[in-house]
Amino acid sequence: MPADPEPALATLPRIGVDIVPLARIPALLTPESGPAIHRMVTDEELAQARPDPDGVPDPAALAGRLAAKEAVFKLLGSTGQPLPWPAIQILRGTGGRPFVRLSGRAARLAHGAGLGPVDISISHDGDYAIAVAAAVARPPAPPSEPEPEPERNPMSSASASPATSTGIDKVRDWILGRHEDRTELAPDVNIIENRLVDSLSFVELVYTIEDASGTEIDFDAIDIEDFQSLDTIEKAFFS
Repeated sequence: MPADPEPALATLPRIGVDIVPLARIPALLTPESGPAIHRMVTDEELAQARPDPDGVPDPAALAGRLAAKEAVFKLLGSTGQPLPWPAIQILRGTGGRPFVRLSGRAARLAHGAGLGPVDISISHDGDYAIAVAAAVARPPAPPSEPEPEPERNPMSSASASPATSTGIDKVRDWILGRHEDRTELAPDVNIIENRLVDSLSFVELVYTIEDASGTEIDFDAIDIEDFQSLDTIEKAFFS
């Protein structure tokens, strides 16, 4: 009896969806947010989101792109990792239809997840932008050799400077300032699991830590464990 033929590689459709309130965008464009928006969208994306070359970026266009980036990230199945914002580009193609361009860490994660081409759709309704991303996942070929582990320390040693005890206080004040219902924050409270910081505000958190510690944080070497609580932030960036 002939042997059974080798089974075809299984494919599985994946869908990611996300919604972003337009009200979140103005805060990302203020001088107080520093370079936060520039760590979330590339210059090419920012240019496409402007109604005219000298105008302020359209909040609806930016919200749609941010929602699409989050939707694409959900296809990667990379729990426990920060969203590689600039490595997921949402650009305008022929006829204005959006398309996805992956690079850097996002491209590596997509390859590891066995994703085929990613398609997206963006829609707006009143004060919200919603995006849906879809792709087919195939089992990836096993790597020929393991990829090197990222460095544990996400700070740039060239820019490191001594930090004072007021640094972590500035980070605590920033988090509390976003949540008027809270008057204090215990050092061991998990700010990620408790949704005190989400994927949009995470970039602002990184900027706040950089400003308070005088260091530059490499997004490609970030360990999300360093950002779980005030205790872990202080140990990673202010010790």
